Amino acid sequence: MTISFSKRRTIVFVFLTILIGMMVVMPMGNSSNRVYAQDGGQTEPAGRAYRGKTLFSQRCVQCHGEQGKGDGPLAEQIPGELPDFTAADYAADKSPQEIFDTITNGRMDKMMPPWGDQLGEDERWDLASYVWSLHLPAGAMDEAVKLYEQDCSSCHGSSGAGVEAGVPDLNNPHWLSATDAQLIAAFTTDTHPDVGQLDENEQMLLASAVRRFSLGFDQTQVSVEGLGDVEVSVSNGSSGEHLANQPVRLIIFEQEQFVETREGETDDQGRARFTGLPTAPTWAYVAETTYQGLTYHGEVGQFSPDSNMIEISVSVYDPGASKESISIDRSHWLVDISNPAFVDIGEVYAFLNTADHVYTGEAASGQEAPRVLEIPLPDDAIHISVEGETLGERFILDGTTLIDTQPLPPGNTQIFLRYSLPVEKGRVTLSHPLLYPTKMLNLLAPDIGISIDAPDWQQGDPIPTQSGAFLNYSIFDLPAGAMPTATLNGITEDILTSTTSDEPQQVIDRNAAPGVSGTPYLPWIVSGLGLIVLGGGVAIGWRKHRQTLAAVPDLREEQKKALIQQMAALDDAFESGEITGDEYHKQRNTLKLQLIALMREEHEGDDAADATESIAETPKIHPEEDDGEEEHGSAAG
Repeated sequence: MTISFSKRRTIVFVFLTILIGMMVVMPMGNSSNRVYAQDGGQTEPAGRAYRGKTLFSQRCVQCHGEQGKGDGPLAEQIPGELPDFTAADYAADKSPQEIFDTITNGRMDKMMPPWGDQLGEDERWDLASYVWSLHLPAGAMDEAVKLYEQDCSSCHGSSGAGVEAGVPDLNNPHWLSATDAQLIAAFTTDTHPDVGQLDENEQMLLASAVRRFSLGFDQTQVSVEGLGDVEVSVSNGSSGEHLANQPVRLIIFEQEQFVETREGETDDQGRARFTGLPTAPTWAYVAETTYQGLTYHGEVGQFSPDSNMIEISVSVYDPGASKESISIDRSHWLVDISNPAFVDIGEVYAFLNTADHVYTGEAASGQEAPRVLEIPLPDDAIHISVEGETLGERFILDGTTLIDTQPLPPGNTQIFLRYSLPVEKGRVTLSHPLLYPTKMLNLLAPDIGISIDAPDWQQGDPIPTQSGAFLNYSIFDLPAGAMPTATLNGITEDILTSTTSDEPQQVIDRNAAPGVSGTPYLPWIVSGLGLIVLGGGVAIGWRKHRQTLAAVPDLREEQKKALIQQMAALDDAFESGEITGDEYHKQRNTLKLQLIALMREEHEGDDAADATESIAETPKIHPEEDDGEEEHGSAAG
């Protein structure tokens, strides 16, 4: 099944903005845009630190905290204080190699597990790079780079590789074993060319500038290299023929970050091959082609562990579908009440074209744009908009009727629109015709004390979400031209005042103008209700998100099995006398602590005591040692 969209930016927008709960990152640009861990928190660190932050959020925040300050939810259960990675002097006497070794081998005295068996070497260096970067104050690296260009680039070059033979290559990994003090000593010694008078702060900045090469901070672009091939086949879904000489684009993402686009063309068999691609699971590939003015793409491709080949099929279609092939598979009317004078409405439509041809709409007269899809809205609707679009381009307004001029390909296409309705005497009536047969229409409104008069709707159980509970009404199998109607009553200032302390109820920014959302509906919808919205492009991001979420239980289960195996091996070592009782209890409590964290994630919302109780039942070789173990490790429980 392929989904059409009008602009390639839709794919990039999807991967960068709608993957809820996943990393949202900006493409890494030139040095003027290069940012690091503490640069205001507006964008992500570049190079290795960017990838390291993802690992840090997955593996380390339970103990070290979101910002690396040593204040995670499990920090109090760790003996002694955890280091504050953001402290200015954190890396003063540490080399990146020491941080890497700690990540690899763990610190049993601090109940830190070794990650050497669970993370590859590159991943551990990415993580070490991020941890090291956390002590840099905002703007420090930009200042450091300027200082380097002024004092060092004439010999070492902007890339750090050296401009002539005999000049040390600053990208060499052996610099990773040097502390900042050692780096400073290297460029301030009498044998080094004079770099001018530098005060203590400038020396530290210059050391940081030199450090960025070996730590990978200077990776302003992700290297797209590997042994993988992607083969894209393009066929006409209307005629069944393979399309030769068809332009194909391969859009490449790494950890949901857009990296680059490659161009190709199909051969006589309708196939185009792209070679030399990374095969790690963090990479994703989207193939697309444009045919008769419409852009089509295939499923998101990712390499499996046992294959260096991905095959992606893209189907295109000829025009010829009739209006009878068009229906609404599902629709959601979403109500937000944050202003007693106006109610904000979001409407989500999943249009379905069941034909094997493109629907191009009714014939246009003169220069008028084709009316492919029409969505009449209430007569008093204001501030009408379509998420991700500018009115007057693909979407136009005829009074309060929204018109989509883009031809509709086979399959599902989603549209997300918004508008506002005025409140009169505490009441709003939501009603307008649906011009297409509708399989399901759902109405959701915040359960904040209002009542809903919806006689033709079926009332379902309230839906609990992170944004609070929502009243839930549905209608099924509506014929074309149906006029569903629901009236919201009791919208008063008193209700809004009573819920102001419950911030999660707010979908729309309270200070935003009516119909202009300060907080888009999309994050709430996707995270709270699992809907697919925002045009066809959302299908890509949502599908990838679902794949990631589906893999989480398996990953947790693997981690749990590995931890239990480590506990069994530890029991054997203690039984054979290879380790002391104190060391045995410390290590076992460390493993228990990791199991607790996993089980808390697995049973989110359950009492922590339940998880602890389950872990306490893990078999031990020496149950008679329980008293001693609990004495040493009560914090872990």
